[in-house]
Amino acid sequence: MPSPRTVPTELHELMEHALGLYNGIFTDVTITRRWAGEMPVVRIDPEQIRRVIINLVDNAIEAMERRGHIVVETQCEPANHLVRIMVADDGPGIPAAEREKLFLPYYSTKRRGSGLGLAIVRRIIAEHGGNIDVGDNVPRGTRFTIELPC
Repeated sequence: MPSPRTVPTELHELMEHALGLYNGIFTDVTITRRWAGEMPVVRIDPEQIRRVIINLVDNAIEAMERRGHIVVETQCEPANHLVRIMVADDGPGIPAAEREKLFLPYYSTKRRGSGLGLAIVRRIIAEHGGNIDVGDNVPRGTRFTIELPC
């Protein structure tokens, strides 16, 4: 993966473009957007962050077996100079013992997965000076949270 080529980017516009790829494809999957009211322009590599969003949404769709609800949300914390992106699904969830391994190369909970997707996602986020975490989505499912500097 090449080093990020960061440019000032309107995050919501980028995310709308990425999520637009799913329009009309899955009849039993809904994707809800919850955008922060004010979002600063962030310096990111738009193509790499688009890949991150697509990977997380693809994983959510597969975990829900192509039936369920995904919420993609943004938050901004100007005082902490960060933006947050959350991707949450209402699938079966991931046991705590498995979560710690998710970002390891070649580890996969899927029968057909290569185990590289989330390892690459973590690397992209780290190269942007950010962090990614996984936890429970209450009351059901999994939530990935990305924090990026702004």
